[in-house]
Amino acid sequence: MPSRTSLTALALLALTIAGCSRHPPDAAVAHPKIQDLGVVEVSDGITTRHELGGERVCIVTPSIQKDGSVLLAMSIEQDGKVLAKPRAQTGSGVPFQITAGDVGIGMTPVIKK
Repeated sequence: MPSRTSLTALALLALTIAGCSRHPPDAAVAHPKIQDLGVVEVSDGITTRHELGGERVCIVTPSIQKDGSVLLAMSIEQDGKVLAKPRAQTGSGVPFQITAGDVGIGMTPVIKK
């Protein structure tokens, strides 16, 4: 009959192995495909609308900051319903990507002269 010490050691070993097992990534967690809008000319406070496909649109309202950066307030909508309202701040001519739920958007805002 095994001793109490050896049974404890075996139990700890089993728990350690079970705790260290790796599980495959959850297939349900998918990264959204980025919809690249390319270069988007922006003017302070002037809203633009961009079709994303699948009846989705991205409405962008830029604010030019004193330091020259661009603050982008976005509204992602489908069938008149707001899906997300992400915000991003970047420099003029600096590309960025943002995801909100299952929507990914990329663009390069350029301040319109």
